[in-house]
Amino acid sequence: MVLPVFTLQAFIISLATGAVGALLGLGGGVFMVPLLVFLLGVPLQVAAGASILAVLATSIAAASKYVKDDMTNLRLGLFLELATTVGALTGAFTVPFVSDQILSLVFGLTLVYAAETMFKQIRKGGRSWVQVPNDGLAERLKLGSSYYDTARGETIEYGVSRTPATFGISYVAGVISGLLGIGGGAVKVPAMNVVGNIPMKAAVATSNFMIGVTAAAGALVYIRNQYCDAFIAAPVVLGTLIGASIGARFTNRVKGVALKKTFIVMLFIVAVRMILSGVGI
Repeated sequence: MVLPVFTLQAFIISLATGAVGALLGLGGGVFMVPLLVFLLGVPLQVAAGASILAVLATSIAAASKYVKDDMTNLRLGLFLELATTVGALTGAFTVPFVSDQILSLVFGLTLVYAAETMFKQIRKGGRSWVQVPNDGLAERLKLGSSYYDTARGETIEYGVSRTPATFGISYVAGVISGLLGIGGGAVKVPAMNVVGNIPMKAAVATSNFMIGVTAAAGALVYIRNQYCDAFIAAPVVLGTLIGASIGARFTNRVKGVALKKTFIVMLFIVAVRMILSGVGI
């Protein structure tokens, strides 16, 4: 493929995935990796290396906007990141020993589980979360918070439930992030929203804050293993940075339920494609 054409295509893909990633708290890698692999023929490990760098760009662009709007739960994000960072290092060191097919299957099945869990939860009511008080650990750590929801015109106050389970799932999210270069938002957001009963918008904002730390841990290992190709990473990072800035501006204007439905549909689409790839179809 001609380099200028490839660069333009990679930029357009990353621009779109960066916007969607910031809007949904995914970092963009969950969509970017399969698109780079299937549309541009980039090897999975190299695509993951470019994606992990782009995830850093997403976090920088989106997290600042969410923090400014007081949607990010910084205390919760830092607490969960203790588990996620260790998981990311575990996953990144495992990459050289795992085949593309296994990575694709793990990726796809993880997304199916996350989407199915969120779908079951959203059928329970008209909001994107179940309002509960802090559990014992969350109360001691003061993890509950609040934010002003522009779409609803009200202040949303929420607690955090099942904190130990949410912490454990965050480690799994880190492992998947390190393996696949996706930032872990595909697991973090459902974990916070469904397990921790955190509003979708707060989960998205907190995930965007967390993915930068997680990606930084994994990116060092990817660079060390020479999976970060500069010609691929440059247009991907630039496009993601611009796209993420755009996506972050729209999150607080969309209702949480609509955001969650979009999240579920996108996860299912990508999951099916990755599973088919993993089984050789």
